[in-house]
Amino acid sequence: MRASLILNLAGTIIAFFGLSFILPILAGLILGEDILNLLRMFGIPMVLSIAGGGFLYSYFHIDEDIRNREAFVLVSVVWIIMVVVGAIPYMVSEQMGLMSYEIGLAGALFESMSGLTTTGATMFEVPEGATIVNSSQYEEGYFDAPKSLLLWRSQTQWLGGMGIIVLATIIFSRLFGGGIQVLQAEMPGTGLTRLKPQMAQTARLLWSLYLALTVAEIVLLRFLGDIPLYDSICNSFSTVSTGGFSPKVESIGSYDSTAADSIVTFFMLISGVNFVLLYYVSTTLLNSENPISLRIKKSFNLFRGNDELRFYFFLVLTSFSLIFVNLVLESKDNSDIASNFSHTAFQIASLLTGTGFTTVNYTDWPRMSVFVLLLVMFMGGCAGSTTGGIKMVRIMLLLKALRRELVLVIHPRAIIKLRIGDKVLDENLFRNVGVFFFIFIIIFLIGSLVTLYLEPGLTLIDGISTSLSCLSNIGPGIGVIGPTETYSDFGDPTLFFLSVLMMLGRLEIITVLLLFFPDTYRD
Repeated sequence: MRASLILNLAGTIIAFFGLSFILPILAGLILGEDILNLLRMFGIPMVLSIAGGGFLYSYFHIDEDIRNREAFVLVSVVWIIMVVVGAIPYMVSEQMGLMSYEIGLAGALFESMSGLTTTGATMFEVPEGATIVNSSQYEEGYFDAPKSLLLWRSQTQWLGGMGIIVLATIIFSRLFGGGIQVLQAEMPGTGLTRLKPQMAQTARLLWSLYLALTVAEIVLLRFLGDIPLYDSICNSFSTVSTGGFSPKVESIGSYDSTAADSIVTFFMLISGVNFVLLYYVSTTLLNSENPISLRIKKSFNLFRGNDELRFYFFLVLTSFSLIFVNLVLESKDNSDIASNFSHTAFQIASLLTGTGFTTVNYTDWPRMSVFVLLLVMFMGGCAGSTTGGIKMVRIMLLLKALRRELVLVIHPRAIIKLRIGDKVLDENLFRNVGVFFFIFIIIFLIGSLVTLYLEPGLTLIDGISTSLSCLSNIGPGIGVIGPTETYSDFGDPTLFFLSVLMMLGRLEIITVLLLFFPDTYRD
């Protein structure tokens, strides 16, 4: 293990991360916030990141390619450092009295981890008897914190969505030789190496698509959803990243806009699709050499030929149908049908992709509907998307393996090759998927056990929901962390533990666990 190489690359990425503090500073100036407050909140972490990162880069300068295990360690180490640096604006804001929320060090780290892992769990809840600092904007439904800080919350989710590690490779050619290992460390099993032979090209293409989707949603929310530009930017950052932070306390439901709900639902579902597939479809549609009808046909064939995508929409439609029918049968008012349809589609898209936006308190729904929502929290979107959870391709492969085992019981001499589309799959892939699923369930159960131990006042459902919500990077859940609740009542040890669960879920578990495996550090 070449620690100097890891520190050198970590310095490069951290210095680049420091530049991201420029946006909330500029936004704060435009919104009329005090320049000194902005410099304290964002200038301090920006200087620390750029100076510290620059020192690591120059002091540990080494011109070598990175190996797989070093890439895994690099991702975890950089993520932890970014969480610590990203927590500084929350701590400064609290100490300067710029918000009424009392979150402390553990809460600031939790909020920062929640942002960068695109979880969307928040500590922002006004303590009983506290004085509202930003009373005018609080009365408008916004959180009682500087709007520049609320933008930073959403921006951290946008950065964490595709991964700051990938973004850094566009600018810094130091990773070009072995950079693909870094991308695989953050999103293993995505097949991104098939997009372009060089890491820089892959990263650039994916981030261009990511940015295009973000801009498209901002424009649609602003002009079709009739939402203010600031809100459109914050919510778009959190939608495309499937993060779920909104500048308003009541999330997307506060806008009471069917158009906004529909736009956000669409982009949540799209962000749950493999970005490589989205890239191919977008390039096909934009290929002016072919007539529009041929472009549409080819794009449709790309979607139709993707087994994981079909399975993804099958589960979306199935879970939607179960809940919608249940709500209609339980409702005594036929006028609620349209409302039930909209809320069901929104919440399925939100919880399946791990976004965590809400338009309604779904814990008031019938028990069967709430149970279906609990199930979809496990799933996540497609591999290569910004979602958390187990991922569709893994669930699909497990079901294929189960079907084969049942057939082999009846026909023990049969030779059955498992496929996705026309491709025969390597048997090692099923071993890897099985191991991941086993580890996911074990950590989920351990997470529930530890949460219940640390918070003895919780019910069994509360502990299960909290563990699953953090590990699957969802944010809101059911029970004590329902859509109208926050994590502010948890103690510091619980917040630290849940932060670890969020990081495990975002970095696909194995990446973080390798930090504790001795052979990782042996040459």
